[in-house]
Amino acid sequence: LNALPFRGGLGRGFNTMGKKTCIRIENMKPSSEIHNLRLKELDYVRKDLTPLNESWFDPRYEGRSIAEIRDDIAKRYKEAVGQKVQTKMVMFKEGVVVIDENTTMEQLKNLAVAFEEKFGIKTMQIHIHRDEGHQNSKEWKPNLHAHMTVDWTKPNGKSIPSKETPYAKMQTITAEV
Repeated sequence: LNALPFRGGLGRGFNTMGKKTCIRIENMKPSSEIHNLRLKELDYVRKDLTPLNESWFDPRYEGRSIAEIRDDIAKRYKEAVGQKVQTKMVMFKEGVVVIDENTTMEQLKNLAVAFEEKFGIKTMQIHIHRDEGHQNSKEWKPNLHAHMTVDWTKPNGKSIPSKETPYAKMQTITAEV
């Protein structure tokens, strides 16, 4: 993403030499899949730019809904722990990455590989949105970003604990990739 490492809290980018980026990671919302796949009409989207959006699905998850993936994780959890998944368990998170007009899907896939190699966090989907923004008095101001939906669980189905979550390192890797 051609930026230097992020410094500070989530959601604020580090700016050097005219370039900046950040990744904001939150628990995945139930409406994320609908938003990312444009299955609902949104008033801040320019439909004429929607064909410029891109999506990628990890072959390990392709063709499966989030609900189906959740069921698979719940089975692995029950096998490992011997009980049902607690309702408060976080299985999925979503990272929103600030991009520019030159960011490629290949760069974001490289970021996904880096996250998995370093932290075991598996990216299920990446969606580049080039159609969001707002119109000010004279011009369209795009909100260029990408959504990375991630499987936030270990192979045994347990979620990655907050204390093991490497947010600061993830910011740095995002900037480097």
